[in-house]
Amino acid sequence: MSKCSCGNCDLEVFGNSDKCILHCEKDGWFKHNNFNEEDEKIFISIFRCVNNWESSSEGIDLFWNTFNEKLKENIENNFLRFTLENINFPAMGVNKSYTEVELYKIKYLELKDCTFLDIIDMSDFFSVQNLKINDCKFKENVFFKEKILKEQFFFQNNEVFKNIDFFNMEFNGTCSFTNNKFKNELTFNYIIFNDLVIFNNSEIEDLFFQNTFFRKESNFLDIKLSKVGSRETARIIKDSFEKQNNIIESNKFYALEMKEREKELEEDIKKGKNIFEWLVFKIHGLSSNHSQDWLLALFWIFIVGFIASYYDFNLIQNSEDKYIHYNLSSIFKTIGLIFIILFIDRLCKIKDKFTNISYFIISSYLIYIYATEDYLLSLFSQTINPFSVMKTNDPINGIQLFFKIIIAYLIYQLIISIRQNTRRK
Repeated sequence: MSKCSCGNCDLEVFGNSDKCILHCEKDGWFKHNNFNEEDEKIFISIFRCVNNWESSSEGIDLFWNTFNEKLKENIENNFLRFTLENINFPAMGVNKSYTEVELYKIKYLELKDCTFLDIIDMSDFFSVQNLKINDCKFKENVFFKEKILKEQFFFQNNEVFKNIDFFNMEFNGTCSFTNNKFKNELTFNYIIFNDLVIFNNSEIEDLFFQNTFFRKESNFLDIKLSKVGSRETARIIKDSFEKQNNIIESNKFYALEMKEREKELEEDIKKGKNIFEWLVFKIHGLSSNHSQDWLLALFWIFIVGFIASYYDFNLIQNSEDKYIHYNLSSIFKTIGLIFIILFIDRLCKIKDKFTNISYFIISSYLIYIYATEDYLLSLFSQTINPFSVMKTNDPINGIQLFFKIIIAYLIYQLIISIRQNTRRK
């Protein structure tokens, strides 16, 4: 019989393939089930897989028996540090323990460039002393649960297409989750990390920490995170950056923490609780993204300032009963309307926040000077100065006082947002 074409493999070829049972392609071993979500859960609970492998049950048994024999052979020969490469893993099979060897004797095991075609429970692999999983692809859900890993665990440069769950585990050595692509949920629940943990340069669609404890340093530098699953998740990442004095990154996750808190308050409102606290959070978020976005605060200062100045202008003009208009005003009005149209058009096509805000402020300014002829923004400057009331004896009504309070609050948010780039108290 011919030997497997994969390097360093002495197993015989399988079927019509030029590779052995471990390394051969297995895409034709299963059929995709077109189940709805409920039926899929039932199928998984019975067969422990997502796809239909019924026609390949003998091949699955042969695969796992061969895999176990390979591990046993290494252990018996006292070869306790080894790498398994380019293996295509099928489904686990019904009611089968796929690793039936004394894995705890293995000092170092690396899975490299492997593909996992169906749901896989990798908990048994954590019986080895050091585990490394590199450059692998996981097509379906992955589970790690109820184990204690004595030494190091490296999970690097992998691509996970579905959910990956770590449950009720303890890591005593260094853990690395760097340069991975998690395209769905990455969940850590009831986890203890007793040493350094690194998530650098990983892309994660949805990260969720619950009841997770970091005894030493954790590092999330250059992580690309689309969504945080909970306020605790954002808080953990924020605290990690704070300990490294990386205030800019810490502030980003502080804002995410506040957003998650806002979601919690929205749930409380449905129950009739914490209405005032929700209102404060909402205002804080809209005005400056929880003191993180100085440009947003500046935008609201201009908008509220223009509205307040226009109100003050009408009070002045009404008291004198005199209005003055120039022909130039109609030109500014036309330009202002054009800018508004351009702003709406760009708002629909361009996601650049700075460009959109700039267009809106410019068009608001042109309409403002058309209405007030305050070309140099003299009235505007006086209006947005919250201390101007203290310097003059001019009377002030309740509406003007309300505008002053809003503008003072927005100026405070602007200062805090700029200050957040270097420090937060």
